[in-house]
Amino acid sequence: MLIIILFIPACTFNPYSMDYPNVKIDSGYLQGAVVDGVPVFKGIPYAAPPVGDLRWRPPQSVKSWRGSLDATDYAPHCAQYEADILWFDLDEISEDCLTLNVWTAGQNHREKRPVMVWIHGGGYSNGSGNIARLNSPVLARQGVILVTINYRLGPFGFMTHPALAASNPDDPVGNYGLQDVVASLKWVQKNISTFGGDPENVTIFGESAGAGIVNTLLVAPAAEGLFHRAISQSASVGLAPEPYPDRRAGFLPPSNKAGEELVKRLNLNKLGFTDSKSADPELANALRRIRSKDILRALTKTDRYTPVVDGEFLPDQVGVLMAAGEMHKVPYITGGNNWEASLGREVGGGFSPEFAGKLLTAEDKERLYPGLEGEALDDQIFGDLIVLSGSHYVADQMVAQGVPVYSYFLTYVAKARRAAQPGVAHTDDIAFVMQTLDNEEDLEDEVTAADRQISVLMSTYWTQFAKMGNPNREDLPEWPLYTGDNGPILEIGDEIVVWDTLLEERINFHIERGQNLLKRVTK
Repeated sequence: MLIIILFIPACTFNPYSMDYPNVKIDSGYLQGAVVDGVPVFKGIPYAAPPVGDLRWRPPQSVKSWRGSLDATDYAPHCAQYEADILWFDLDEISEDCLTLNVWTAGQNHREKRPVMVWIHGGGYSNGSGNIARLNSPVLARQGVILVTINYRLGPFGFMTHPALAASNPDDPVGNYGLQDVVASLKWVQKNISTFGGDPENVTIFGESAGAGIVNTLLVAPAAEGLFHRAISQSASVGLAPEPYPDRRAGFLPPSNKAGEELVKRLNLNKLGFTDSKSADPELANALRRIRSKDILRALTKTDRYTPVVDGEFLPDQVGVLMAAGEMHKVPYITGGNNWEASLGREVGGGFSPEFAGKLLTAEDKERLYPGLEGEALDDQIFGDLIVLSGSHYVADQMVAQGVPVYSYFLTYVAKARRAAQPGVAHTDDIAFVMQTLDNEEDLEDEVTAADRQISVLMSTYWTQFAKMGNPNREDLPEWPLYTGDNGPILEIGDEIVVWDTLLEERINFHIERGQNLLKRVTK
């Protein structure tokens, strides 16, 4: 929802007035707010609302507005299924959610500060760029512009169906959420200089599915030239295959199957559509008229909608394109945590540590994970299989193309969590990078000086990388370039350690298995 303030006092207009921050972008004027001394502009539309005829279509240009847009509060979260593992209050949700937030401590539009665009995670089904963990005036005070974005989720962002493909045959199939991210990066190119940012120095960074999007954009032709550095935190995209719309990808069914199942649940028989697999464009038109809340009610906790290899936006499997050297060659940080299995323990089923543990023989377990058993063994296999092997594989492919790469392994657990966690859980890294530990509900007032020291260290590495393409600075422990084959790797723990190689034998084992799977998938 756009809130317009029709009167602009021209005599007091100042892009960075600390009591009335205003800027003009390509679509109109914005009135922002000041939080902890940092101007922030929230809920800025970067594309037209993807509703009605624009549902399941590429993002379209936002219409200009008259007057000044109230950018003092966040827009609604993108429409999403309220999953059991949701980590924030949904509050208001809407399909009209293609917005972003800008934090800038710049003093004028001529500064050209590095820009960091955060892409949130949530399994492509949940999440928001509007939550406190991500929106950090502290990060902005370190000399960068922070942009947090929202993109379409679940079936709105990633569903494919024969009727949708037939209704707009010139459009890419699926991947609407990915196209949204590209649209947000195009917005940055057009407008970020107004906020004191440098459009020629943009870093994309994200965690989990957001990191997966980072890795996907590295091989997406449509993203070329829109960013200049990339940081991938706990990504599962690299070796793991993505689905095809109309054929299997290893253990993954065609993505059309999920779309057809949803259409079946929506029960459009009364409208004359009895075939849930129909390629009739009129079925697509009918689907675009259904209320979003009715679509959400038809979802179940096991439904999964993800990026697809459509042959256009995503020409091939990410791992295959990486191996062929067909990526955007930008400086790259990648890494993961030592208890990524926390995610699997929340999700369960075929994405659980128990399931991952069954994929290895007893002999392989004994050889690769000596001394581990039970949950501890399954957890290590899950982390290696889902995150670390893919992270190292992508790093190796980037290095092979002469790209500067830095790899990390986070083992520092916040002091208040140590009694309850065997390691750094999936997503724990975000608050350290953003310096938002005080916003973590489970930490409350228990953040220690040591916790803050690690947070400052990580945040400084990240912002220094955004500035220079190199995380090193004289006052920081040296972080050497990754040269391939699992090293060197910076461990960020109770001590900062550089490993020549890390978990080499078991990571190589999973990489080889992943490469064999990709070969079978792409035949």
